[in-house]
Amino acid sequence: MCELWGQLRLDDFWAPRLRPSRKGTRWLNVLKTLVCYRLIDPGSEWRLHRHWFDHSAIGDLLGEDFTIAHSHTLYRGLDKLLTHKRALFSYLQEHWISLFGVRFDVLLYDLTSTYFESEPLGYGKRRFGYSRDKRPDCVQVVIALIVTPDGFPLAYEVLPGSPVKVCHFH
Repeated sequence: MCELWGQLRLDDFWAPRLRPSRKGTRWLNVLKTLVCYRLIDPGSEWRLHRHWFDHSAIGDLLGEDFTIAHSHTLYRGLDKLLTHKRALFSYLQEHWISLFGVRFDVLLYDLTSTYFESEPLGYGKRRFGYSRDKRPDCVQVVIALIVTPDGFPLAYEVLPGSPVKVCHFH
């Protein structure tokens, strides 16, 4: 993970966007923790907080203590990433071309959905709709993804769970 992070020069991209907080939270290290966790042993942020951080060497590797793995810190870190989604995908496309010779002649588009076994809250993107999972009793969201034939993701959107006719990627 560290080798690919370095080759993609992700510190150059993220460092000016994820500056440490006034209280000392190093958001770049929160991101690195989340990325390592997703690649090594994917699961929820709650599981990272409750189990994974203490059973990994990530704290030692990053020079961080457990405060970086507090659940509210992890969730706030994810929120900080969303505002940079477009810029990140543009940045990665440029680097994938130079590093891996990726071409964008053919793009693949996929829709999938995921459901929530919870009460709908009446806001956000969770909606009742056609369910491929045979769970019309649950609210869901639709996830749209564009990738190259080699599997490099180029863009994604999370859409309302009701049937989708047209998707617009930003």
